[in-house]
Amino acid sequence: NMVGGRSTASFRGRIRVEQSAQQTDSEQLSRTVLLSDNARIWATPSLEIIADDVQCTHGATVSDLSEEELFYLRSRGLDLPTARNMLMYAFVEEIGSSVDKTVAGSFDDENGLRSRIIKRLENVVPEGEKSLVGGEFQSV
Repeated sequence: NMVGGRSTASFRGRIRVEQSAQQTDSEQLSRTVLLSDNARIWATPSLEIIADDVQCTHGATVSDLSEEELFYLRSRGLDLPTARNMLMYAFVEEIGSSVDKTVAGSFDDENGLRSRIIKRLENVVPEGEKSLVGGEFQSV
Protein backbone atom coordinates (compact mmCIF):
# COMPACT_ATOMS: atom_id res chain seq x y z
CA ASN A 1 0.00 0.00 0.00
CA MET A 2 1.05 3.58 -0.63
CA VAL A 3 -0.97 6.27 1.05
CA GLY A 4 -0.49 9.97 0.29
CA GLY A 5 -2.04 13.39 0.75
CA ARG A 6 -4.70 13.49 3.46
CA SER A 7 -6.02 10.04 2.63
CA THR A 8 -6.77 7.22 5.01
CA ALA A 9 -6.44 3.58 4.03
CA SER A 10 -7.62 0.47 5.80
CA PHE A 11 -6.36 -3.09 5.68
CA ARG A 12 -8.17 -5.90 7.44
CA GLY A 13 -6.79 -9.29 6.49
CA ARG A 14 -8.03 -12.56 7.87
CA ILE A 15 -6.61 -16.05 7.64
CA ARG A 16 -8.58 -18.89 9.19
CA VAL A 17 -7.03 -22.34 9.28
CA GLU A 18 -9.66 -25.01 9.89
CA GLN A 19 -9.06 -28.28 11.78
CA SER A 20 -8.99 -30.23 8.51
CA ALA A 21 -6.19 -28.04 7.09
CA GLN A 22 -3.29 -29.72 8.88
CA GLN A 23 0.26 -28.84 7.72
CA THR A 24 -0.87 -25.53 6.24
CA ASP A 25 1.89 -23.02 5.55
CA SER A 26 0.40 -19.53 5.43
CA GLU A 27 1.81 -16.00 5.40
CA GLN A 28 0.08 -12.64 5.57
CA LEU A 29 1.94 -9.33 5.49
CA SER A 30 0.70 -5.83 4.82
CA ARG A 31 3.39 -3.25 3.99
CA THR A 32 2.49 0.42 3.78
CA VAL A 33 4.49 3.50 2.90
CA LEU A 34 3.09 6.85 3.98
CA LEU A 35 3.87 9.49 1.36
CA SER A 36 2.79 12.46 3.43
CA ASP A 37 2.57 13.39 7.08
CA ASN A 38 -1.23 13.68 6.86
CA ALA A 39 -1.75 10.18 5.44
CA ARG A 40 -3.10 7.47 7.75
CA ILE A 41 -3.40 3.68 7.63
CA TRP A 42 -5.35 1.33 9.86
CA ALA A 43 -3.90 -2.17 9.55
CA THR A 44 -5.45 -5.18 11.26
CA PRO A 45 -3.95 -8.52 10.25
CA SER A 46 -5.84 -11.44 11.75
CA LEU A 47 -4.92 -15.09 12.10
CA GLU A 48 -7.27 -17.72 13.52
CA ILE A 49 -5.87 -21.23 13.81
CA ILE A 50 -8.07 -24.20 14.66
CA ALA A 51 -5.64 -26.88 13.38
CA ASP A 52 -2.72 -28.20 15.44
CA ASP A 53 0.06 -28.82 12.90
CA VAL A 54 0.51 -25.55 10.97
CA GLN A 55 3.07 -22.88 10.19
CA CYS A 56 1.42 -19.48 9.94
CA THR A 57 2.61 -15.88 10.25
CA HIS A 58 0.95 -12.50 10.00
CA GLY A 59 2.01 -8.91 10.43
CA ALA A 60 1.88 -5.32 9.28
CA THR A 61 4.53 -2.65 8.78
CA VAL A 62 3.99 1.07 8.29
CA SER A 63 6.74 3.51 7.40
CA ASP A 64 7.35 6.80 5.68
CA LEU A 65 10.14 7.47 3.22
CA SER A 66 13.28 6.88 5.26
CA GLU A 67 15.24 10.07 5.95
CA GLU A 68 18.44 7.99 6.21
CA GLU A 69 17.87 6.41 2.80
CA LEU A 70 17.02 9.79 1.29
CA PHE A 71 20.19 11.26 2.81
CA TYR A 72 22.29 8.41 1.43
CA LEU A 73 20.92 8.87 -2.10
CA ARG A 74 21.26 12.65 -1.92
CA SER A 75 24.86 12.35 -0.72
CA ARG A 76 25.49 10.37 -3.93
CA GLY A 77 24.37 13.34 -6.04
CA LEU A 78 20.65 12.66 -6.55
CA ASP A 79 18.20 15.51 -6.07
CA LEU A 80 15.33 15.03 -3.61
CA PRO A 81 12.54 14.22 -6.11
CA THR A 82 14.73 11.64 -7.86
CA ALA A 83 15.74 10.04 -4.54
CA ARG A 84 12.09 9.83 -3.45
CA ASN A 85 11.04 8.34 -6.77
CA MET A 86 13.84 5.79 -6.59
CA LEU A 87 12.72 4.61 -3.13
CA MET A 88 9.10 4.33 -4.27
CA TYR A 89 10.04 2.45 -7.45
CA ALA A 90 12.05 -0.01 -5.34
CA PHE A 91 9.06 -0.56 -3.05
CA VAL A 92 6.76 -1.24 -6.00
CA GLU A 93 9.33 -3.30 -7.92
CA GLU A 94 9.43 -5.93 -5.17
CA ILE A 95 5.72 -6.51 -5.63
CA GLY A 96 5.76 -6.14 -9.40
CA SER A 97 8.52 -8.70 -9.81
CA SER A 98 6.15 -11.42 -8.60
CA VAL A 99 3.57 -10.62 -11.30
CA ASP A 100 3.56 -12.98 -14.28
CA LYS A 101 5.44 -11.51 -17.25
CA THR A 102 2.47 -11.99 -19.60
CA VAL A 103 0.49 -9.60 -17.39
CA ALA A 104 3.33 -7.21 -16.50
CA GLY A 105 4.66 -6.81 -20.04
CA SER A 106 8.30 -6.40 -21.02
CA PHE A 107 10.72 -4.16 -19.13
CA ASP A 108 10.55 -1.30 -21.63
CA ASP A 109 6.95 -1.73 -22.80
CA GLU A 110 5.25 1.65 -22.32
CA ASN A 111 1.89 -0.07 -21.82
CA GLY A 112 3.33 -2.64 -19.43
CA LEU A 113 2.49 -2.76 -15.74
CA ARG A 114 5.87 -1.36 -14.67
CA SER A 115 5.62 1.71 -16.94
CA ARG A 116 2.05 2.41 -15.88
CA ILE A 117 3.04 2.23 -12.20
CA ILE A 118 5.98 4.59 -12.71
CA LYS A 119 3.71 7.12 -14.45
CA ARG A 120 1.26 6.88 -11.58
CA LEU A 121 3.98 7.30 -8.94
CA GLU A 122 5.27 10.45 -10.62
CA ASN A 123 1.94 12.05 -9.71
CA VAL A 124 1.92 10.74 -6.14
CA VAL A 125 5.41 11.19 -4.69
CA PRO A 126 5.67 14.49 -2.79
CA GLU A 127 8.26 17.04 -3.83
CA GLY A 128 10.36 19.47 -1.82
CA GLU A 129 11.74 19.47 1.69
CA LYS A 130 9.72 18.80 4.83
CA SER A 131 9.09 21.79 7.04
CA LEU A 132 6.76 22.72 9.87
CA VAL A 133 3.64 24.40 8.43
CA GLY A 134 0.71 25.17 10.70
CA GLY A 135 1.95 22.79 13.40
CA GLU A 136 2.34 19.84 10.97
CA PHE A 137 5.24 18.64 8.88
CA GLN A 138 4.47 19.06 5.18
CA SER A 139 6.40 18.94 1.94
CA VAL A 140 7.04 22.45 0.66
